[in-house]
Amino acid sequence: MIRHLFSKKLSLSAKLSLIIVSLMFFIFALIGFYFDSFLKENYLQETKKRVLHGFERIALNIKTKEKELITGISFAQTDELLKASLDLINKYEEKNNYNHLLLDEEKKSIAKNLLDKVKHSFNDDIALYGANEELIAYVTKEDTHYTMHFISYENAQRVLYSKDENDTEFVQRAYIEENTIAFRHAAFYKNNEMLQEDTVSHHFLKNSLIIKGHNNIYEENKTKVAGHIEMASRLDAAYFATLSENLNMQITINNDVNNTSDATPLMYPEGVKQLFVKKTDTHYRAVMSMQTRQGEIYFVAMLEQSLLQTKFEENRKKFFIILLFLMVAMLLALRTIVKKALQKPLELLMKQIEKIAQRDYTPSKVLYSGDELEVISKSVNTLATTVSKRESELKASEENLFYLSNHDTLTGLPNRRFFTQRLEHAIKIARRNSSKAAVLMLDLDEFKEINDSMGHDVGDKLLQSVTQRVLENLRSVDTFARIGGDEFYILIEQISNIKDIQSVIEKILEGFRDSFHVDDTELKVTASIGIAIYPENGEDALSLIKNVDLAMYKSKSKGKNSFSFFSQNLSQELHERMEWIAALKQSVKTFDEFFLEFQPKVSCLSKKTVSVEALVRWRSEKFGLLSPLKFIPLAEETKIIIDLGAWILEEACSNFVQLQKEGFILEQISVNVSSIQLKDSDMVQTLRKVIEKTGIKAQQLELEITESYIATNQSRALQTLREIQAMEIGLAIDDFGTGYSSLSYLQKLPISRLKIDKSFVDHIPEKQEDVAIVKVILALAKTLGLLVTAEGVQTQEQLAFLEGQDCDEIQGYYYSKPLGIEALKKFIQEEKR
Repeated sequence: MIRHLFSKKLSLSAKLSLIIVSLMFFIFALIGFYFDSFLKENYLQETKKRVLHGFERIALNIKTKEKELITGISFAQTDELLKASLDLINKYEEKNNYNHLLLDEEKKSIAKNLLDKVKHSFNDDIALYGANEELIAYVTKEDTHYTMHFISYENAQRVLYSKDENDTEFVQRAYIEENTIAFRHAAFYKNNEMLQEDTVSHHFLKNSLIIKGHNNIYEENKTKVAGHIEMASRLDAAYFATLSENLNMQITINNDVNNTSDATPLMYPEGVKQLFVKKTDTHYRAVMSMQTRQGEIYFVAMLEQSLLQTKFEENRKKFFIILLFLMVAMLLALRTIVKKALQKPLELLMKQIEKIAQRDYTPSKVLYSGDELEVISKSVNTLATTVSKRESELKASEENLFYLSNHDTLTGLPNRRFFTQRLEHAIKIARRNSSKAAVLMLDLDEFKEINDSMGHDVGDKLLQSVTQRVLENLRSVDTFARIGGDEFYILIEQISNIKDIQSVIEKILEGFRDSFHVDDTELKVTASIGIAIYPENGEDALSLIKNVDLAMYKSKSKGKNSFSFFSQNLSQELHERMEWIAALKQSVKTFDEFFLEFQPKVSCLSKKTVSVEALVRWRSEKFGLLSPLKFIPLAEETKIIIDLGAWILEEACSNFVQLQKEGFILEQISVNVSSIQLKDSDMVQTLRKVIEKTGIKAQQLELEITESYIATNQSRALQTLREIQAMEIGLAIDDFGTGYSSLSYLQKLPISRLKIDKSFVDHIPEKQEDVAIVKVILALAKTLGLLVTAEGVQTQEQLAFLEGQDCDEIQGYYYSKPLGIEALKKFIQEEKR
């Protein structure tokens, strides 16, 4: 019935009031009995009570500390930020391949979180251990200051970073294990049990009683231990000195075994009954014992006889009057105090928490109570500020990534993707207003010779200078974009007369009459420009870009510093294009003119070839050996790529299986798959047939897809890719970072690898913009659990940088160009030597 009354009928304030009143009556009755009877009968028994009161004070303090420690570490089960940090460290901490950038910052955050928790719980030490039971971070208290520490690794050796709470930076120092905090977690309980009892241990170190609270931290399903947390409080010499002064008796702690015969257990009721008070000539002396992990310790209380008698005589007359007054005053003030100190503060705290739940992070009114509730109120405001800051940083990061995916890092101009979007928008406006728009393609003449003779640095600075000079001759509404190399697009909208375009072009070409100055070098550069007009030369973006490309090459054929409009006079070029298509269609009837080459992909760890990428080549009877850059776009446009792609898949898998049979063991073979194949054919069925026919294992095949395919129809693309993933075939995004790069959608894709585009690798580590992009891609991949292959690696400097950033695979001319099957075998054999 009493239990039902407490749980159902009474509020927290009422319960507390009832407990306090009951406790008051009990204490006052006990003290009254003490002065009325017990003291009169026997000074020794009174002394025993007083000594016992001292021991009870110690026992109560120990129990209170135990509860505070258990409460203090309970946050670890609900602190999602701490769990996320712990999960990150458990997954990615490798002593031999330690990621300082990712892990040390996370450990600093953990150390600051631990400092906040140990300070707010008024304890001395706190430590966090990982799933491997090794120390991650801890906080210690010396005098009145706290010091934060976390464990890092260099060359697989432990390194300690420490920072006083008032300092600004962590300082590296050699790791020396603390006496009170072990590097490896000591299991005082079973790891697979949810801890409810026996979560506190006692230790005797440095003449102090150390009380430690322990608990496991579990993963979301609560079946696997993610880490361990310990919080400690010390009862040291200062504590016993203060306690002795407060109780007016001398209380000390030691582990002298000579006290064993006089000692009774401190923490057990029978110990209280058996307390032995020994009388000497000048003192009363009592000893109580307690078991610790280091053995039995002893609390020794000594009380002067003369002080007892004098004090009791002085206080006896006054005590009953004071006792009565205090009881009445406390009873009258109880209701007001409880309401002011507990009920209203709790209501204010709940309002603060509800604001955060509603995503309102503005500062709330702070509760000024002068106790732990005030600390909690301030911490809630701090939490709101922290959450708001984290959300702002995440938004800024996404905006930066969006900008990088839409702009050229060298010139800051829009890239091909952004330009295409602007062109499509301009076409819609022109169609609605029955107006014209023009697309210009600008290509620098003989830029390759400048790059080859003077170096890429000079070439890059020249491109930046060209960008600035062309922009000076364009209107603010015009769009100027770099699509790669020395090729640029210009979009001119709201055209009323063709002469307006010609005027703009003449201004641009006039700007090339003056030399460019790069690093004290004078460079004379000219440009060729092609022009296509909407709607005369095309009614969609693809047609306009295709025709402006033809017009630009016509300008090239005319000589330097010239421009050409697209016209039907380019029929010869179109006729040649049709011949290419006809030859391509004829070739795919037998596939006799096609063959594959294989480019090795080398592991950064083993320095050995672990996989290859299959690349198709066309040796046409009519046109000779042709690059894929020339015939693959035509194959995609005419959908010949569907039949050609199926042949490439079967041929690549057959070659791979044959290599395995001959003892050339590789993990995977990668094959590029066009978006046309994925959209306009039954790709899943094609893959099943190839696997069945060649005998290759699905896990040994990896398909490389483009970001543009994902952008066209996200829901359908995701469905197709998931079907392929279900077959256990690997999926990689090719040329990552050059196209559609939505961070939120990337998390949904069933991919296993990102391939960094060669354009980002070309200028690392010299160019900081490219370095930043590559670092972002690598960090993003590691966060999402993806492998990374860097394409186009040609120099030792590029290789060293990528290996230093934990890239998984290297592909490029540094190791090998694409090879025929026999040359590939020889390459792998030479590696084994």
